[in-house]
Amino acid sequence: MERFTRLYLAIDATTRTSEKVSHLRDYFASAAPADAAWAVFFLTGHRLRRVITPKTLRAWVAEASGYPPWLITACRERVGDLAETMSLLLPAAETHDPLPLHRAVEERIAPLRRCDEETQRALVTATWAALPDDMRFVWNKLLLGSFRVGVGRRLVTRALAKVADIEPAIVAHRLMGGLTPTPEAYTQLVASEADVVEAGLRPYPFCLAHGLDDPPSETCGSRVDWQVEWKWDGIRAQLLRRGDDVVVWSRGEEIVNEQFPEIAAAGADLPPGTTLDGEILAWSDDRPLPFAALQRRLGRRMTQLALWTEVPVAFIAFDLLEQSGRDARERPLRERRAALETLLDGFDALSPLRPAPI
Repeated sequence: MERFTRLYLAIDATTRTSEKVSHLRDYFASAAPADAAWAVFFLTGHRLRRVITPKTLRAWVAEASGYPPWLITACRERVGDLAETMSLLLPAAETHDPLPLHRAVEERIAPLRRCDEETQRALVTATWAALPDDMRFVWNKLLLGSFRVGVGRRLVTRALAKVADIEPAIVAHRLMGGLTPTPEAYTQLVASEADVVEAGLRPYPFCLAHGLDDPPSETCGSRVDWQVEWKWDGIRAQLLRRGDDVVVWSRGEEIVNEQFPEIAAAGADLPPGTTLDGEILAWSDDRPLPFAALQRRLGRRMTQLALWTEVPVAFIAFDLLEQSGRDARERPLRERRAALETLLDGFDALSPLRPAPI
């Protein structure tokens, strides 16, 4: 926890991107893989599900500190952050436990969901008593599921790429679909480019649209080279067929096969080693339906066919990211588009897979 806490404080103390990346690089260059894996997990925005309520934690702080509950609540309102409030009000640490990050999570937080309340209280208060104020503050953040600091996936990716001496795009791809916080997963994440790391069922990083600072004529070349497409009001997704597996990934890196089983079923007819980038739309009579119709499919498992028929969907594919198991993103868009049209030309009109009109 000590090194991770120092990293947190260093990042929190600067607004300069270069300094944040430098702090991250220094941490990952020397951290044990078990700690680095959890650091990547938290720094890229993932959190553990909170098990103990803030009300219960405030009661334990009152018990450990001797302060009345009303004062704990008043301090929380004044400070604005429960994790910081608890770390300030608790008595000074009785000992200094050199607890590494992975043990602080795997031995002190993860087991709480399997414990009764009395065992939870004993484990949490024992951890409080063994950590200095700053480390206790960061651990409280992890415990509450409220850990945030001024970095995100992009800066973590840049730092890891520097440590591994590989292109950031490779790290970004390896991070897609989430990182299991284990030493083995972290070792694969920072493996050299020469070391083959299986793509598994990971999607590719989603390429997002952004505004131009200068007129298109100055930045995008001749108009005859442009490809103009509709802006669809649906869910950005990737459809993967690797081996016998088919996965529909949302832009939020969630697998949505159960919400859109007909798209997953159609994906089984793609050649192995294929990844399509596109948009999932509510679709009927060869036209898109309002997004409100698509929302009826979200968050639901298709255990009944009624909603499937009431709100039919289509996967409007606008790019071919992988073909025959090879990354196609470096090929010219014109070539990828031609290959996409050839690929989907073999699907009949009833298939939910169709190329985006241009």
